[in-house]
Amino acid sequence: MSTTKSISSGFLAAFAFCAAMTCLSAQAPAARTAAPPSPVCSAEQYRVQVKLQQTPDVYVALGRCFLKVGRPQDALDPLQRAVQLGPGMANSHMLLADALGRLNRNKEAGAEWQAALKIEPGSKQALDGLARSLMAQGDFEKVVTLLATVNRDESLNIDLSLAYRRMGQLDDEEHVLREALKADPSSDRLTAALVSHWIDTSHFEAATELSEKIAKQKPNDLEAQRILFRTLVVTGENDRAMTLGKRLLEAQPHDEDLLNLNGFLEYKAGDLDAARKHLEEAVGLKPDDYNPRVNLGLVIAQSEDPAGAEQQLRIAISLGADSPQVYFALSKALRAQGKMAEAQQELAIFQQKQKAEADHATAVLKATQAAESLKAGDKQKAADLYREACEAAPDDAGLAYRLAMVLADLGDAAGERAALDASIKANPKFALAQYQLGYLDFRAGDSAAAEQHFRATVEAMPDNAQAWLSLAATLATQQRIPEAREAVANALKVDPNNAGALDLSRKLGEVQ
Repeated sequence: MSTTKSISSGFLAAFAFCAAMTCLSAQAPAARTAAPPSPVCSAEQYRVQVKLQQTPDVYVALGRCFLKVGRPQDALDPLQRAVQLGPGMANSHMLLADALGRLNRNKEAGAEWQAALKIEPGSKQALDGLARSLMAQGDFEKVVTLLATVNRDESLNIDLSLAYRRMGQLDDEEHVLREALKADPSSDRLTAALVSHWIDTSHFEAATELSEKIAKQKPNDLEAQRILFRTLVVTGENDRAMTLGKRLLEAQPHDEDLLNLNGFLEYKAGDLDAARKHLEEAVGLKPDDYNPRVNLGLVIAQSEDPAGAEQQLRIAISLGADSPQVYFALSKALRAQGKMAEAQQELAIFQQKQKAEADHATAVLKATQAAESLKAGDKQKAADLYREACEAAPDDAGLAYRLAMVLADLGDAAGERAALDASIKANPKFALAQYQLGYLDFRAGDSAAAEQHFRATVEAMPDNAQAWLSLAATLATQQRIPEAREAVANALKVDPNNAGALDLSRKLGEVQ
């Protein structure tokens, strides 16, 4: 009885503390310093409560409070204690993973998401968190392996489509989004993702048609209207965009995204005063977003204030702005101030990025055309187009791998191997290419080379049973039975019912 009462009072303290912290964080700085917080707001007081009640639930409540008010560093200690006291609580692992992810400690976050999945297999929240952690580390192939065959919800479909996009597999991205939208045609997020895909692949008519469709279906849904608004801005339908943008801004006058887009349209129309007003408000609302800063820099430059424009553009670049136009605008602002050497440096960066952007656009176009040729059954044309895409983007491992697969279908073994070599040269952790090279080497009787590639595969995808099984088979052909048994054991840890692994394990036992 006393334990139940103690835990209950701890929860009350946690929720009171959380509410107080949320309230204080929302106040203006002057309001927060005008008077000391009431006793219930005291973090120290709550920590005293925690010391008296060493239960994982209380630590979880405190960690959640810190996350709610945007203090992930402070959330780490209580959530780590919650995991230590209750390692079998999936929620503790997921909250700790969330805190680590917010601190960009993505590898550690991934381990916590995986721990949660072992407790709750199939948890969509944990799958989504793990996928995002893997993508933050650049392990897009692992995301595909993780999500391709599971029952996906909206978030997991977005994750999988984004992984395909980052790998350059744009037709797979489109397929995932199309199928997901068939199941959930009113989803704003899925619609926005497919519209973005079509814009990036220059299918502007399809993007506009889909945007208009959801906006018509959901006239009172801000996000549905926002999709159409953004599409009109990107496709250059400025008159329609401005009409819609003003209407949306009247309904949501302090929406940072709407302020930014309206400001951009006003800049394009030459209404610099209105543009500056809206963009300055957008920057004030979200100072870490580089988009309104870029647009504000362009407006200020037009207002004959090159120093002010330089300041905004440099901040935007420090926040992640990377488009060629930003560097070109900065070069102009520097030149207007007589800083000729600096202006020339920025101009050189502009030229490099402009070429890279043009090459990327060419690669995307050729890859899209290659995918369409494959659908039409013309594999030779697809191979030629993939070659052109690879020439435009030689560091894209995904494109080289897709070329290799087409060449394999055409029976061009030498071309397939060359493309696979190019793929792992671009990205040694590209597991699909490593696995295929291992398969080719194993088939050719080169077990040592096959082992090297299969080991690289299981390092990149430790949760892939087939990769472990292939490594085991390769080791077995070299009569390295103990190592082969260990690899099979790893395959069975991942998939206890894997028929091939069970059969090989039995045979290895007989051999030993």
